[in-house]
Amino acid sequence: MGLRDNLIPPAGLTRKLATQNLLFGIGQGTFLTGSAVFFTQVVGLRPHEIGIGLSAAAATALVTSVPLSALADRFGSQRMWVSGVTLQGLLFAVWPLARGFWTFLVAMIALELVGTVAQAGRNVYLMESLTPENRVRTQAFSRSWLNVGWSLGAGLAALALAIDTLPAYYSLVLVNSVVLLGNAVFISRLPAPEHARSGSAPTTRPWAVFADRPFLAVTAVCAVLASYITIEMEVAPLWLLQHTDAPRWWLGVLTVTNTLMATTMQVAMTRGSHTIGGAVRSLRLGAVAAMLGCPVYLLAGGASGMLTLALLLLATVLLTLSELWQSAGAWTMMAELPPADQRGAYVGAFKMGGSMQNMLAPAALISLAVSTGGWGWLAISGLFATGALAVGPIVLRATRSRTDLAPVPSPA
Repeated sequence: MGLRDNLIPPAGLTRKLATQNLLFGIGQGTFLTGSAVFFTQVVGLRPHEIGIGLSAAAATALVTSVPLSALADRFGSQRMWVSGVTLQGLLFAVWPLARGFWTFLVAMIALELVGTVAQAGRNVYLMESLTPENRVRTQAFSRSWLNVGWSLGAGLAALALAIDTLPAYYSLVLVNSVVLLGNAVFISRLPAPEHARSGSAPTTRPWAVFADRPFLAVTAVCAVLASYITIEMEVAPLWLLQHTDAPRWWLGVLTVTNTLMATTMQVAMTRGSHTIGGAVRSLRLGAVAAMLGCPVYLLAGGASGMLTLALLLLATVLLTLSELWQSAGAWTMMAELPPADQRGAYVGAFKMGGSMQNMLAPAALISLAVSTGGWGWLAISGLFATGALAVGPIVLRATRSRTDLAPVPSPA
């Protein structure tokens, strides 16, 4: 498979969905790159107020994820996707009116709620519209184009921040609003899902997902393995700054390395992961890559000069490989394990695992790796090793609990 095949999706629904993600990435990249400046200079917040608001919004999304995601089961995936994105666009349009902590808090919670609806609608739409193999490849292309869009949006935000005027700050949210509303129109014109359920309401309540303990175990192990996100975004940069002699600008090199790999390799890394067995293999490979990467960070803390830079680059490559493999495996788990009439509710439960990881992992992993002086990297490596050993039996149990799925082979 050539580089072009990894970058340009085939014509049809796959390319349309990648284009939609490109647009989404432009808007989100514009806003998130300059969000801290917008919140402090326009809304008038202090840093701790931003943290409280973001945590409150994340907690609200956590407890409402299942019932909101289940709306896709009741009212249709495409309708909920369009509705959620439209409401996001309207909410961003009124951001320039926000002043003070309480309006910020209400807006952030509202954005989390409608974002949950939109994300569930999109995920269920993909399950209903694509075959398993095409679904994973489409997710890979979409993720690659999202990275491209994010980079373009970050460039727009940098321009607005360089202009450094109030209208320029307003553009950070208004550009995202326009992109989201245009995105909603784009999504509404996508073809109706081919394998959508009939219009009848689900016979099972959304909360029934919490009785499916095998699926919740899969969700938990996927959330643990997704800790690579926290390492890449928070732990590794702090480690570089506080425990290595690498210059600060090397963070930019590592970020570019991650982005280039995610953009050019994601599609190739999904090969074979569209089946349950293939997804287990991808998750296991991702766990092993992260397990090997963590001690490399530790070694970088004791090295100097060019060796430090090389070790940090190697660790970034290993964690990025973990990211690519694990995301491919997690997509299949989220799509193949839920019952057909409860996909939205199960997507919501899967999202809860990610939310828990986002809430707990930063403090825990920063304390282990950075605050201990380094030996905690070995503990984190052990966590990924445990995940690599556990994922096979856990998924095997989940498939055996579903009579309509062929169980994966017993793990070696």
